[in-house]
Amino acid sequence: MDISNQRILVIGGSGLVGKAICRSLLSHPEQQPAAITITGRSSSRIEKTLDELKALSATTEFSGITGDIFCRSAFKDMGRKTILSQRETRERYIRDIIDPLNQEILNESYLYRMIQEERPDIVIDSVNTATAIAYQDLFSESRCLIKEVQTAKSAVDDRLLEKIETLIGTQYTPQLVRHIEILWRALNDHQVKMYLKIGTTGTGGMGLNIPFTHSEDKPSRVLIAKSAMAGAHSMLLFLLGRSANQESGHSHWNRDRNLKRMAPIIKEIKPAALIAWESVEFGEIKHRGKTVELVDHKPEDALDYKTSLKSKTTPWQKTGKIFKAPFIDTGENGIFSRFEFETLSEEGLMEMITPEDIANEVLQCLQGGNSGHDIVSALDSSILGPTFRGGYMRERALESLRYLEKKYDVPSIAFENLGPPKLAKLLYEIFIIEKHINLLEPIEMDEKTLSDRCVQTITDDSFLRQSSLSVGLAIVLPGNKILRGEQLAIPSQWEYPEKGKVSLQQFNHFADKGWIDLRPTNMKVWIDRLHELQKEIAPPKEENTHEKEETSSNTIRDQRFWQQAVEKGNLGSFISWIFLKEDNGERIKK
Repeated sequence: MDISNQRILVIGGSGLVGKAICRSLLSHPEQQPAAITITGRSSSRIEKTLDELKALSATTEFSGITGDIFCRSAFKDMGRKTILSQRETRERYIRDIIDPLNQEILNESYLYRMIQEERPDIVIDSVNTATAIAYQDLFSESRCLIKEVQTAKSAVDDRLLEKIETLIGTQYTPQLVRHIEILWRALNDHQVKMYLKIGTTGTGGMGLNIPFTHSEDKPSRVLIAKSAMAGAHSMLLFLLGRSANQESGHSHWNRDRNLKRMAPIIKEIKPAALIAWESVEFGEIKHRGKTVELVDHKPEDALDYKTSLKSKTTPWQKTGKIFKAPFIDTGENGIFSRFEFETLSEEGLMEMITPEDIANEVLQCLQGGNSGHDIVSALDSSILGPTFRGGYMRERALESLRYLEKKYDVPSIAFENLGPPKLAKLLYEIFIIEKHINLLEPIEMDEKTLSDRCVQTITDDSFLRQSSLSVGLAIVLPGNKILRGEQLAIPSQWEYPEKGKVSLQQFNHFADKGWIDLRPTNMKVWIDRLHELQKEIAPPKEENTHEKEETSSNTIRDQRFWQQAVEKGNLGSFISWIFLKEDNGERIKK
């Protein structure tokens, strides 16, 4: 399709991928669209994106609109939590999802009205639909409802009613089905020529053994639900691609059988790797949208492990400072530390693709080329995986993060935005341990000595202690003492003791799964782990007893790889090895 003089609506156009697609659409001066309209949730992001795009074309008309495409126009700027917290809006929101589709629901739908008003020739949808729907977390709402039912004083009070209706309002499948119904009617009624979806696998191309689960034990049911929605979404688009033009008995729709029109072309591109990046910066660290304040809990005030984790006392102290560090902004996926990004994008784990890679595929699809990555045409073979450019640019991003660490003298270790807590725990532990031993040489130090030295490090380095406590990581000291901050990462909500008190078994489980454990027992685990790594990379000896170094393409993580990792301080590579070896976390499709 020639995109010259076409009106293009880019849903999610102010996001990382959407913005790259818009830049790609404007990359050929001889084929400039007549108009590009971008949508998003943040007016400031839209304005910033429009300013960038206007500098790329003097002939294309640009505009932006805000709102949530999954609800009616009147609710588009309210936010899902606000809608569900008020009885009137909650009831209307549920009716819009559950009731049979009618003209009133269509007319009030923000998605339908948006396409109706814009009248685009092409719609490009870069919204992560599966995430937007699945991360309402049906499981958490169900647990809340169970507790409310158990504690309700009356059969149905207002609080219980709210929980019941909120649970109904977070059901995934009805929302996705209604979204597809409205989308299909909107595309047909307003004669859109092509709908191109930028989808998701839900796991960045990895399987159920994915080690990154947004702070939940694996396999995370919320993550599985996200993948389920992503798969269901693709199958529904597959059905749309096999469907004839929508006809209806409603009077305002075209009923002239002589005016035959093809249904919209339906395509979906599914990136299957980490999409990065938007910027590399030094600044305030945010955790779930809120700026992280540094808190402290000094070792001399450590709590006994029998102390209730839900105690109303506050053994930690607020420092009055904001947590600042180098970070990489990956757009909708949030910000990551150098080590988190390094671990996540390591070969064999999620790896990386750039938004420009995706945008190039989109442009090729729009221009009629056979990109080979349209999942509607071939579901399994069309996944867009890691790219050469992504691997090349990954090192550029890491170099920038190292530079900022050196410039500001602040390490970029872990922010606990990338679950499970075990990842941040391991990154902090190896960062502390590496100060006292060479990770690639035989370890002569015993676990007790290593433990003592690590405790001394966390005692002397207030920033190291404060940054870890402030993002929810507890620090476990010898004698089963604990340092904690205002937030406390528990590996699984199901395992959080109802009365706040923990047994020694539970305490050890939490320490193993998500807390910085400086006790000798865990130091022994690290010593054994590093010995195993050293054994793995030791070159084999030939008959003449000379060591022979592996130099073929057969081995990725050879001796030279690990030497460079130590020289550059690439501690994320060591954690990647742990996930690959101990957690069986390797992707099986590249």
